[in-house]
Amino acid sequence: MNKRVKELIENFDDFVEYFDKASIFSGPSLYFHKKAVEILRKDGLSNVLESDQFFEYLYATLASWGLHRMGKTNTKLVDFDKFKESITSQKERFLTFGNKRITEISIDNSITTHLRKLIENLKIGEGETKIVFNSKAIHHLLPDLMPPIDRQYTLLFFYNYSPSPPYIEDCFSEIYPKFISIAIQRKDSIHKKIGKGFHTSETKVIDNAIVGYVLKKDLKRQKRKK
Repeated sequence: MNKRVKELIENFDDFVEYFDKASIFSGPSLYFHKKAVEILRKDGLSNVLESDQFFEYLYATLASWGLHRMGKTNTKLVDFDKFKESITSQKERFLTFGNKRITEISIDNSITTHLRKLIENLKIGEGETKIVFNSKAIHHLLPDLMPPIDRQYTLLFFYNYSPSPPYIEDCFSEIYPKFISIAIQRKDSIHKKIGKGFHTSETKVIDNAIVGYVLKKDLKRQKRKK
């Protein structure tokens, strides 16, 4: 994990560029994501937590990001009303984060613990893996603080070809400080990218670099060979 993080930091711009050239995300996944973030930026966190329009864009975003599948599967979002209620029930916890940014906090900051509690408290998906469902939802409310986390890229990058470590719900406390380290050391590169394409926030730029790393190193193929 530490070796990969070090390599990502040292070659950050190259991996972001590889992500851009790969152009693997488009259509609804990009459109609804940008709409949700735009409303948040314009209206502010407190207001969007009262906005049906924002929640509709967020709901559509998460569905287009692969969190709702038809048929017999655990990859499903809860009904819209329950979805909204679960998030708004944590309003005070969300608001405590204010305008904090991942590039401006310390690695030993208690924010890691508070964000983990937020992940644990939300119930927006039918599946048992809260870190995936909830990090992606929280990302759209705290885009400069919470990165979206998934099995296909994030956990594959951090956990050596294994997208399903046995202690998956404990992963956040281990990997979030790594995100902070990346953010602090590549702050200038991150800020230069924001606003271009899928680079909608500080944490999304880092996430995109991780995706670029996984693609460039072909980690999925290496995992299959294990």
